[in-house]
Amino acid sequence: MATPEELIEQYKTDPELKREVDEILADNKITLKEFMAFTKKHDVHVSVTEFPALVKKAKELGLIK
Repeated sequence: MATPEELIEQYKTDPELKREVDEILADNKITLKEFMAFTKKHDVHVSVTEFPALVKKAKELGLIK
């Protein structure tokens, strides 16, 4: 099971993960459904209540506007 922080680090070096994230964020947003599907696929244990904080972090990292 990965943590969100581990996936962020993996994103920096893994072209396949970067492509997948870039596809999700192509419309410059992320839905709760996309988020939950991604976390399930990558076995990341996060609560739905963490979604707003993770979206904020993605904005801080420049992944979405």
